[in-house]
Amino acid sequence: MAQHPLFLRFGELYRAERFEEALAILDRLEQALPGAPQVSWHRANCLEKLERYDEVAAALDRVLEGAPDYVPAIIKRVRYTPDGFADEDDDDELPEGQLMQRAAERAERARESSRFAESELRRALSLQPDNVDGLELLSNVLRYREDEELDASRVEAEALLDRAIELAPDRVDLIETRANTLRSDALCGYAEGDENLPASDPDLVQTYAGLRYHRPTLERALADYDRCLALTGHHRYAVRLGMVLHDLGRFDEALARYDQALAQMEPADPTREHVCELRERSEDQGAGEREQVARLLERGLTGEGDRSLQDDLAAQAVIGAAQAVRHGRSLQEALDSRLSEDPETLVAMNIAQQILNTAHEPPPQLEEVDPARFPLYQRRYVERIGRDIAPLGLDYIGDAEATGLFPMLGQHVLIRFFADGEGEIGIAAFAIRPKWPGLSGFLRMLLARQWKSHGMLECVSQFEDGTHLSTQFENPSPFRYEGAVQIERLPVATPVRDLVARHLERHAAYKAGHPGVRPLIANDVEGMDLRWREGQMSKREYRRSIGYISDAELRQLLGDNYDQYAVRVREQLALLAEDYA
Repeated sequence: MAQHPLFLRFGELYRAERFEEALAILDRLEQALPGAPQVSWHRANCLEKLERYDEVAAALDRVLEGAPDYVPAIIKRVRYTPDGFADEDDDDELPEGQLMQRAAERAERARESSRFAESELRRALSLQPDNVDGLELLSNVLRYREDEELDASRVEAEALLDRAIELAPDRVDLIETRANTLRSDALCGYAEGDENLPASDPDLVQTYAGLRYHRPTLERALADYDRCLALTGHHRYAVRLGMVLHDLGRFDEALARYDQALAQMEPADPTREHVCELRERSEDQGAGEREQVARLLERGLTGEGDRSLQDDLAAQAVIGAAQAVRHGRSLQEALDSRLSEDPETLVAMNIAQQILNTAHEPPPQLEEVDPARFPLYQRRYVERIGRDIAPLGLDYIGDAEATGLFPMLGQHVLIRFFADGEGEIGIAAFAIRPKWPGLSGFLRMLLARQWKSHGMLECVSQFEDGTHLSTQFENPSPFRYEGAVQIERLPVATPVRDLVARHLERHAAYKAGHPGVRPLIANDVEGMDLRWREGQMSKREYRRSIGYISDAELRQLLGDNYDQYAVRVREQLALLAEDYA
């Protein structure tokens, strides 16, 4: 059968990335060829390119109605299967029993989603056993599932990924995924007090920090990173090689890889400083032990999945211990200073540490990301904000994740950035889901960084004199600022256009009152990262100037528990702050 001539025009428009016009052609094709699965398939791809993700699944369903065995559509449909955590009404005020029931229901939906994904992907692979995307996606589903056969699932996941790489030996994304998982799997544990790790096992390598790795597995990861570097020439793989070589105790080779990466990087590259710090660890046959121990502590806080609230409590102690190591404490001293057998002291320690974390927030380390990797509720929020911002004449900058903040947040968060035409003002939109509380509802209130509201929108200006202007929606954070840090909060019902207009007014007023002070310019994600870091410095100085938290802030933070915990928190804050002097 001859192809409809409109398909030719559609192909031209699609290749030219004129996706709206291509959709219009598909509308005409749908009238000419009602129910044709190929038309729905092209529509799904167009919608995906236009980031209209909420409409993609329906288009794919229409494809599969007409062509149920079309493997690319089966696989893509799995990618757009809800993760079981779709938006729901705010449930913070529900009784604990209902909250537990809702959490259980969410978990069950997630399991159902995983089972559906596995079933459909196995069906797809029965039709096309060598479909690389299907193999990779099923590997991912099996690796991160939670069931009684976890070990067997992971073994199969590894085999599937190996097969995908065998079929597509030049797919760098697959090889990097395997390298990352191998590097993670190579970690055996911490040497001190671990009776399950024999001290003289030749297959184990121990770092200065006391971590032990399975040498053959780590060397397999090394080989995969080397292959990624050979295929792409990208300096980030040279950095990965340097890190693995350092853990293997091959310090001279690590230095050579770091030098290779630095030779490729631009002098103004914001990650250059981080690579230089990594390089310093390998100098003098692995000197810089304290920094290495601190980084290894923090590395344990990273991962693919979000943390529970119980895990967050331990994570705050680890973050503080890492800082204590940097300040000169031994590892045991650092851990002892963040842990206590007395429950009330432990709570006070955690509150004090989180207050310090507010001031000493790590660099954001923004990395551009594919929004499809993030939960549906996050994508929906930034897309809604984007629609509200579109008529305001602002520029879309990009989608990113602040990877440096994951150890603190315990969640992967999608951030969509916008800017005015000059790049003087940045706008960030993101949504974050509050953690399910494993302790009392009181502790949930203490986690000031875990917003109860799902969505956040903030307009920011940063000036060369250190002044930080922020206009944002009202939120539960108790922290207030004065002086160089000027934050204005508007009611959450404020229209986006009004919030942006208010910030433009404040920005213009500051420029008019300080004609010799220039705003920092950010027209890309890199620039947003640098401006974020400057804002962190301004906030840190203010926090230090007031002893990290005012009494009014502490009262709001503790609420009815102020009398019980205030003195303890102040005592712990004074002790822990010594490690930040």
